[in-house]
Amino acid sequence: MVKRNKFSFMLVLVLMVLSLITAACSNSSNNAPANKPDDSKNGNAGEETDAPKKNVTLTYAIWDKIQQPAMEAIAKEFTAQNPNIKVKVEVIPWGDYWTKMSAAAPAGTLPDVFWMHGGQFATYASGKFLEPITSKVEAGEIDLNNYAANLASIYTLNGENYGIPKDFDTIGLAYNKELFDQAGIPYPDDTWTYAKLAEVAKQLSQPDKGIYGFGAKMDTQTGYWNDMLANGGKIISDDMSKSGYDDPASIEALQARYQMTVDGASPTHQQMTDMEATEMFKSGKLAMIFDGSWRISDIDSSDIIKGKWDWAKLPMGKAKRANIINGLGNVMSASGKNKEEAWLFLKFLGSQKAAEITAEMGAAIPAYNGTQDAWLTSRPYLNLKVFTEQVADATPYPSGSMSYPVWFAKEPEIMSQAWGGAISVEEGAKKVAEMMNQAIADTK
Repeated sequence: MVKRNKFSFMLVLVLMVLSLITAACSNSSNNAPANKPDDSKNGNAGEETDAPKKNVTLTYAIWDKIQQPAMEAIAKEFTAQNPNIKVKVEVIPWGDYWTKMSAAAPAGTLPDVFWMHGGQFATYASGKFLEPITSKVEAGEIDLNNYAANLASIYTLNGENYGIPKDFDTIGLAYNKELFDQAGIPYPDDTWTYAKLAEVAKQLSQPDKGIYGFGAKMDTQTGYWNDMLANGGKIISDDMSKSGYDDPASIEALQARYQMTVDGASPTHQQMTDMEATEMFKSGKLAMIFDGSWRISDIDSSDIIKGKWDWAKLPMGKAKRANIINGLGNVMSASGKNKEEAWLFLKFLGSQKAAEITAEMGAAIPAYNGTQDAWLTSRPYLNLKVFTEQVADATPYPSGSMSYPVWFAKEPEIMSQAWGGAISVEEGAKKVAEMMNQAIADTK
């Protein structure tokens, strides 16, 4: 009995020793301590992991061909850090962009990552078509305080974050220096008022030669929204519960802009429909026009006016100097098949490096704090600082409500009747206000 117990004891001891040897060999082959963090969960772009990485091609949709080179440069830099992830930049013109996106969203075929506009955001976020990034923000993978003017708030809905700010834009007064020189009129400066703008526009107009002083186009962001605010009116109330189009100050500003077409200081609405106002400016047919910072490369590409034009601030109104500020965001699809890789690219798009590439190539004013200086010097012959200096005067683009997509789509249908002379400007403004208030009520 004693021998049997002794034999059993020895057998157990041998088995234990063999077990320890096996475990040691296993740990040696893994060559990693048990408490090593799982690299596959690390969101840092370009960081190596032990696990093999699958090759992935992401789609990145944008609408501006002018910015395509910069976006492709950013994608190339990202792939250099993440060799297994390639990015195909797809340009869909603005006129087709949202038509295609609205069809792709319910079909689950949205691009992996794509540009988002504040005016469209609520529709896509509320439809669950965008991947929330709130958990990434809370985990500290991205710091939304790195971006100017609280731009990240544009892409937040019901406490959820969905987008990373890409850039921001404001509006400037572009002017043709050659036409001013020929008329012997000093260039626009910070002292200009709307009354001065109208006065000089008349002086510069030569309708018999097809040249006009100002393009008083029927437009919101690059047009009369700025006028309405400068005159003391509103586009919509601060709490977005009531239209501001029927405010007397708003109506007065709209009438003043339209009057320029009546006075011959501006082309007619039909003329600016036949040939878009910016194209008229590029062809040397307009002395002045309000336009956005995103049009700089486009305007500067014109051989006709290159070297003959510049920017000034928008004029002072009766109440203040006003401006509309907006910011594009990058978002990712909720139905994407490569979300981990899409997130890495989305995060890189929001990085300082991506912002620096955007700035150095003059594509847009980057949203990332501290990177705007490179953009300001990207075209030293143009007075680009007017766009960053006017941020202090700017009002955010009024898209932060579920009613916006409804009323914004209908607004030009009414205002085109006024600009075309079918109804008065006052009647048009009041009709827009009535329509907006109904849209607000219907989407509460």
